[in-house]
Amino acid sequence: MAKIILLDNELANQIAAGEVIERPASVVKELVENSLDAEATKVDVFIYEAGRKKIIIQDNGTGIPKEQLSLAFERHATSKIHSVFDLFRIKTLGFRGEALPSIASIAKISVETAIKGSSGVSATMIEGNFKMSAASSSVGTKITVEELFYNTPARLKYLKLDYTENAVTLDVLTKIALAHPQVSFSLYFDDKLRFKTSGRNDLKETIMNIYGLTHVKNLLPINVSTTDFKISGFLGNTNLVRANRYGIITNLNGRNVYMPKVQSAIIEGYHGFIAPSRFPFVILNFEIEPELVDVNVHPTKKEVRFSKEDKLREILIKEIPLALRHDEFIPQDTYVKASEPSVLPDEKPYEQMLFDLPRTELFSELPINDVNEKEVAPLFDNKEAFLLQDVTPIGTLHQTYIICETSDGGFWLVDQHAAHERINYERFQKALNENLHTRPLLVPVLLSFSHAEMALFTNEVIDLLKEVGLEVEVFGTNDIRVKAVPNYTHEYDEHIYIQDIIEQVLNDKKLNQQLLRTNAIATMACKASIKAKHYLSKTEMSHLISELLRSENPYSCPHGRPTIIKFTKYELEKMFKRTGT
Repeated sequence: MAKIILLDNELANQIAAGEVIERPASVVKELVENSLDAEATKVDVFIYEAGRKKIIIQDNGTGIPKEQLSLAFERHATSKIHSVFDLFRIKTLGFRGEALPSIASIAKISVETAIKGSSGVSATMIEGNFKMSAASSSVGTKITVEELFYNTPARLKYLKLDYTENAVTLDVLTKIALAHPQVSFSLYFDDKLRFKTSGRNDLKETIMNIYGLTHVKNLLPINVSTTDFKISGFLGNTNLVRANRYGIITNLNGRNVYMPKVQSAIIEGYHGFIAPSRFPFVILNFEIEPELVDVNVHPTKKEVRFSKEDKLREILIKEIPLALRHDEFIPQDTYVKASEPSVLPDEKPYEQMLFDLPRTELFSELPINDVNEKEVAPLFDNKEAFLLQDVTPIGTLHQTYIICETSDGGFWLVDQHAAHERINYERFQKALNENLHTRPLLVPVLLSFSHAEMALFTNEVIDLLKEVGLEVEVFGTNDIRVKAVPNYTHEYDEHIYIQDIIEQVLNDKKLNQQLLRTNAIATMACKASIKAKHYLSKTEMSHLISELLRSENPYSCPHGRPTIIKFTKYELEKMFKRTGT
């Protein structure tokens, strides 16, 4: 058995850093939170070469007393808790005493600080060597972190491209700013100002600084107080819906956190106001008694637990719909669709091609079972497809699953949405891969994004969007202008398609062109397809089934769900114990 030893401080600090410091944004988060705990009203952040070269955090907080500065670099040295009692009533953002020693173990760090009424002091910590000297510093603290991960090259190797790391840093700092509108924040990338907030304690103004005027115009305030909770913030209307949950921002006692049950309650509160596949834009601040909250769940303090969470869920599910019924919630259309013809003169919308069948004797008067095989056979040129007499729709279950009799004595259950999705997917795939046509929009569509999202709109991303038929350009600080779309987006809500594809690109960790094209086609197919509970006549069912069977892969939708569940005659007889009779 290997000998048990006590780790030295440097190695222990590097292990702690592995949990707390994952990337440059982690450094920014930990040090800015220390600035806020020091009662700073102004915090300036400077990033050089995405944080690899240098990170500077400067604040006007209370500063660090000279005699305590060396202690600040020791593990578990903190001014924020003093007893077990304090541990269960955490009111500060940082409290473990891990930030400075963890950062110092994987970077070169220097500090300049001064408290009110005293001269300043500077100190450096490099490879465990601490040096301190007098300095002329203004009240507050300036921390400089250089050569991040210089002694842990494996971590440095796995940092992303500069624009990705900068986007993550933007996301971290903007969320802190949303939780603290009373503090003025500024962020510079290579000495260029990226964003700034005023610190006037106006959350709406902070939202405008980060997301732009379009978001502010579509917000509705919410304020609820109970004996246990105080809820404040803004709810977005239907103009701000998204394809993912990233627009749901929740802050608990000034800390941006992820609360799964609370998030699901917010989504449930929007039920009936937005489509089930969409997610709201929400910024909510929760104030809860500290003793009800456990922030010691995760090393990064991103996820928390608190008692009475079910009660908070009930409040949100009740209060959000009440707020959304306010007259101000009624949205105004923020984009205008082009008025030019949406299809070519000789082209019919695909759903019309699929469901508006010819009004002839064959289809309008004869029952579906009486359709003559010879007359309809030319419609199905795939020799492997079943004909109408082989698979006969006889009805639906819950207006979702088509019930079909088969010539072998069995039956099928066909998911009408999944089936139509497969049909559309293969059609769109052919159009996108072989003969993609785009059409210019008479009035371009404008979409607004946060600073963090805008940082991801590189030329590579713009070129990638063009590959799937979207011609876009950066338009101002927070907006993207869409100038052209695929010609077939007229078949459903093109605004949703544009939003889905762009957000998919922004949130995909890898710019995989083939994957994006595949996902784009799947998204289009899903949005263009009939949904569950959509009534179909027998003729429409029959046509849908025949189109499905002509597909290259009729057995699953693009997302992998089955389109057909098959029951043979033998299985039926076995279930009813008729076998052998």
